Amino acid sequence: MKKNYSVTFYLTCLIFSLLSTASSYAQDSITGIVGKNQWLFYKPELSTNVDSAATETSLGLIQKFNKVLADVGVELVLVMVPLKMRIYAEHLPDDLKLNDYMKSNYDRMQQLLRSNKVTVADVNTAFLNSPKRESDTPLFFRLDTHWSPAGAMVAAEAVKSAIDRNPSLIKSLNSIPEEKYKITISKRKRPSKGRDLVPVVPENSPPFEPELLGQVNIDRIAPAKEDLLGNRESIGLALIGSSYSMDWTGFPDALRYVLQREIVSMGVPANQGSWVGMETYLRDDSFQIKPPKVLLWEIPERDMRAPPDLKYRPLRYIIDNTEWLMRTSALVQTSCKPSRIKVKISSTGFVANPAGMMGTTMTATATNEGDFIELNFDNPVERLDYISARILSVDSKIITIEATGPDVSTRKFILTVAGDDKSHNLKTPLPSNGRGFNKVRIYPGKTKGFSFENVQVCRQPEDLLS
Repeated sequence: MKKNYSVTFYLTCLIFSLLSTASSYAQDSITGIVGKNQWLFYKPELSTNVDSAATETSLGLIQKFNKVLADVGVELVLVMVPLKMRIYAEHLPDDLKLNDYMKSNYDRMQQLLRSNKVTVADVNTAFLNSPKRESDTPLFFRLDTHWSPAGAMVAAEAVKSAIDRNPSLIKSLNSIPEEKYKITISKRKRPSKGRDLVPVVPENSPPFEPELLGQVNIDRIAPAKEDLLGNRESIGLALIGSSYSMDWTGFPDALRYVLQREIVSMGVPANQGSWVGMETYLRDDSFQIKPPKVLLWEIPERDMRAPPDLKYRPLRYIIDNTEWLMRTSALVQTSCKPSRIKVKISSTGFVANPAGMMGTTMTATATNEGDFIELNFDNPVERLDYISARILSVDSKIITIEATGPDVSTRKFILTVAGDDKSHNLKTPLPSNGRGFNKVRIYPGKTKGFSFENVQVCRQPEDLLS
């Protein structure tokens, strides 16, 4: 059975309308722009060189994250969705022109990433040169921010071109079992569902004619390959992205067809952002049990100026930039490089009577709010250290870690866990504002079963933060 993590159809968040730009188009509450020929555009695509500092932060994080992945044998391909304003600049209103920064920023970012060994699929050039750009099946929806099924297919072809130019990626892709897919396009055209910009244009805008598209279906020709016990081989190709990577856009299926491979796909809405999306995927068993050989990371070009610490997101999705790198690096590690710091479970909290405790393992039939286990470290945890364990937390998907130490501010970390009846990897750094924490309490909340097993302190790559 195909494993799919895509978020429910079509969540588009307009939070990025608060981003600063030099244009008056980004200063009011109307985030849609009415262009020529009934084309609509999204104001947060507007940018200037004022955004370059935040963009450089994002590029730097991607470069370091790429190295972390490469060190464990995972090859990253970055898929930047180009600005609709650039691809269809001829449909912009007469009083809105692309500035030099918007014209060249995609190429500039791509060159910088490639010079730092990041593989980038050049979707921008593929879109600008595609014969479908001016056809009756354009690459972006006329009334929506997202790419159309035609655009999704051209983007998938750009991904294949990036892989075909890289011998290492070709080898990795060839090692992934092939799955045959076919494509059918209905001749009967129906109104498109892509209309997310219609509700956010000025109230006095004229009515917009619906877009008519033929249904595109991509199907596996033969059943998925299984062994004698009915088990499928692990999927070696993964797509993590924004709403452009949700199933309804057709991009995951386009990749299946173009690459003739099964793919794990996950798309997250804009209020969470690409950084949270990637961390969520890395925490999941689909990565932790057997990482993919090739990881496709789709990020809209406009979001490159929105690093993890962007203050306009909901508070729970704002992450310190360096801590995002530390957290994802810990999740990526496939083995524990032991730290010099040692840890033990203390006989306190709900293990004051440690019947369920053995060495570095603690089990309980149930827990209540306020119950905790306490970990003690023989020395303060260092910046490049992280704790690794196996955790089971039945019916509780949130755990709280409270970290304390001498001459350091107490800090709480909120972690999302599976909350099912299976144990899963837990890996997390414990960054502090001082020498480091020497004690943490873990509050699993109200559960119907809890275990914390094989806890140890591991070490991040020494060059991670350099």
